[in-house]
Amino acid sequence: MTWLGLLHLILVIVALAVGTVQFLRRPGTRDHRRRGYLFVGALLVSDIIVFGIYEDSQTPGIFHLLAIISLVSLIVATALVRGRTTLGRRMAHAHVMLWSFGGVVAAGLGQGATAIGQAPCPLILATFAVIAGLALRMDFRARLGPG
Repeated sequence: MTWLGLLHLILVIVALAVGTVQFLRRPGTRDHRRRGYLFVGALLVSDIIVFGIYEDSQTPGIFHLLAIISLVSLIVATALVRGRTTLGRRMAHAHVMLWSFGGVVAAGLGQGATAIGQAPCPLILATFAVIAGLALRMDFRARLGPG
């Protein structure tokens, strides 16, 4: 593993740990915002690092595409909670962050499959199916409270 790969792995582990805590704790608090900055910062740097890693192939692949999607989702989610926010914007932020966190899990499982010689796409798609189910079942309005 290269030093870029190691740094990427460390940042992703940080994002997974912080993201898990984010979804288990009450949103909208000062601590939530602080953890959010850490989550977004770790993922931003990790996503950028991905573009320097080509150990699995000599050309861009599925993990580079996931990094682009992750970067876009982080920008959108952050923009949704800047300035004056409404309940609708906070709900949209929560949805996008759920998908962003799911993307980290999907990429990790896909990378794990690649490491043992399996195709990454089935695990990535399965993870996104689980995230879609969660997004449909979660009551974001009740979780976020009045806006």
